[in-house]
Amino acid sequence: VRSARAHALSGAFSNASGLFVAKIGALLNYLRYKITMDNSERGGSLRNIHAHYDLSNDLFSSFLDKETLMYSSAIYDAVAVPPGNLLGGKSNIVFRGTLEEAQWRKLDTLLDRAQVRPGQTLLDIGFGWGGLTLHAAKKYGCRVTGITLSVEQKA
Repeated sequence: VRSARAHALSGAFSNASGLFVAKIGALLNYLRYKITMDNSERGGSLRNIHAHYDLSNDLFSSFLDKETLMYSSAIYDAVAVPPGNLLGGKSNIVFRGTLEEAQWRKLDTLLDRAQVRPGQTLLDIGFGWGGLTLHAAKKYGCRVTGITLSVEQKA
């Protein structure tokens, strides 16, 4: 039978060792962040941006949509197809429309969900070629500030 004092002392050592391990883990996470993911020039993000986005606007124009030059998460018009009309595919959903239409749908969905209204100010960080920025200003009447580190995208 252990005394209450011995039990409390054992708990204190257990808590102290757990705290020590947590602090070591936090330090290792911080060092990993500073070495691999820091958004400063020392961390390399500016170098990575130039290596990826400053290749050539002609290159990106060859495979992105022609109007916004956006490359993520287009929202196509999805239509359910009756099981007998699958045309060899397994999915019962068909996506209709062009890539450009799907990109405009994405922008409208995003701006509608954000409840962007005329007169508001929108900050677009890493704005690419300005598809969201221009669309928000033209269609929704808001003021937009875009920030990018890419020389090609800013041009």
